[in-house]
Amino acid sequence: MDQYSSRTEIIRACAFKQSSDKQQNQYISNGSLHELDSSLDQEYQALFKNKGQRKAKDVLQYIDDEYRLWKSCSALQFNNNEDCMSLRSSTAVISIGGADGSELLAILQNLGSCHGILVEISPPACAEARANGIQHVIESDAMDAAQKVVPMLLEWQEKGHVSSVLFSCQSVLHELSTRSPKFTREEFLKVYLEPLIASGLRTMFYAREPCTPRNWSQETDLVAIRLFKLDKTDIEYVANEIANKLSIQRLNKSGTILTDRELNCTVETADNVELSGRAVLPLALGQELLFKLIYWKDLAHFEYEMGEQLTSFEPESWSQSLAKIGMNSRMSYLTTEHFRRLYRQEESLIGEPISINAYNGKPLTVPMCFAQIFSSNVKTHHNGVNLAE
Repeated sequence: MDQYSSRTEIIRACAFKQSSDKQQNQYISNGSLHELDSSLDQEYQALFKNKGQRKAKDVLQYIDDEYRLWKSCSALQFNNNEDCMSLRSSTAVISIGGADGSELLAILQNLGSCHGILVEISPPACAEARANGIQHVIESDAMDAAQKVVPMLLEWQEKGHVSSVLFSCQSVLHELSTRSPKFTREEFLKVYLEPLIASGLRTMFYAREPCTPRNWSQETDLVAIRLFKLDKTDIEYVANEIANKLSIQRLNKSGTILTDRELNCTVETADNVELSGRAVLPLALGQELLFKLIYWKDLAHFEYEMGEQLTSFEPESWSQSLAKIGMNSRMSYLTTEHFRRLYRQEESLIGEPISINAYNGKPLTVPMCFAQIFSSNVKTHHNGVNLAE
């Protein structure tokens, strides 16, 4: 059986209907790695094994650019003996949800720093990170870990070991709103970044997170989707399940919340628009469905992913919150190579665009459904540049 047939054989949209109540309760209602079977957790973590070097490249590019800005800014109060090498080696790196620690190791090795901390809730991932040589692994909920991370950083600062700190958060912040009971954007910044800024540490923050497509939102608020040659009703079914499980608001053009029945009604479009066989969905819900079905691995993985909203991350709101605590942000939108490849693959298999503008029938390009934010509390004339366009 070829790859396409084997994937559609599972009938992704029907998989949720076929799952047992026990599975639904285990993976969706609870949505915590601590409640997963250990073998499933190991399988889930294997998806991210050794992906860190690729992720580290983007972070390091931002860091190097920032270091150059710092050194060129005459307003900075640098120690006369602080050359580029010592600047890099005195940077502590905190990886939030960094799985096996491969990203953290890659960044530390590039910087020549030995001051790294991994915060990770998965026991198998933590064991792998320790085996990989990560000295400081905090196996904990991200919010609870702050009470250990921050004092450790302040102690390193007091001893003169570190003068800067970098937080790296990659595809983890969107999870915390449903998986970490104490998490809010404001509380995260309060417990992690604010004490370090107050101590005088040069503080950097990097996040790369999935989000609602920037390029689509500039064109439409309704997207018509055809996926995996599935029947329209199957796509609408799984979209409704996603919306209901994650309490995603389904808004029409006037901003009214749609009911399940209203969601499936015909959208007024131009006479030449062909929507037959396509599910018409509000933008955020449409992208959420694409994330969950295009990234499909198996039923257990799908159900686990139903415990988080990938489009919950709001880049503009994060940038504003960072600004309130003295951080200046640069922001950009992108499509990851992995998502682009999967998206293009599915388009080639169905022989037409996956997504079209529901109002005019025009094909939508691959969604720019990831945001990068890099923030620093060091004032330079380049701070605050928005690279979104």
